[in-house]
Amino acid sequence: MKYFYTPNDLAVYFIMSDLTVSDERKVINELWEQQNATIWPKYRTSKAHFKHSIYNELNKYDITYDELDELNILLQDLDASYNIDGTINEQGVIESFFKIIKLQLTYTPNKGYRKIKFRNLIGVFGYRRRSAQLVEYIEKTLRNLGLVANLRGFAPCNITEIKLDDTIIIRLKR
Repeated sequence: MKYFYTPNDLAVYFIMSDLTVSDERKVINELWEQQNATIWPKYRTSKAHFKHSIYNELNKYDITYDELDELNILLQDLDASYNIDGTINEQGVIESFFKIIKLQLTYTPNKGYRKIKFRNLIGVFGYRRRSAQLVEYIEKTLRNLGLVANLRGFAPCNITEIKLDDTIIIRLKR
């Protein structure tokens, strides 16, 4: 299965990386010119449409944390099963998380790896314990995105066997 970058993925990456506007443009141009095959097919026909869609997504995120908290409290009061920055599609969350990491490792200068405790990683997806289905999906997503998870010192790790408190280091596959 091939994963494609969406305008939302790029918007989240730009926000997390706090890039300058010129660096954002550089990333967009590089993706468009060199790796057009990694862009969601709907956005491959027009560079202007692609850029416009990214900046529309950035505008959606351009609200204060107080406004976001207020909206989430309202949704919680309404017994909604989601919040404003979440999604119901668990697999989509996992894919997006690792696509953002791949963007960081590919386009952020001096960023060759991403460290995270395994407990925190599964916590990002709303889990407290590892499940076979979760581990399988994480491994599949890492493999398909060309990422590899290691322990310290490049020691290969099997996510099904590591301890929850182990720190995994995610790198681009060489």
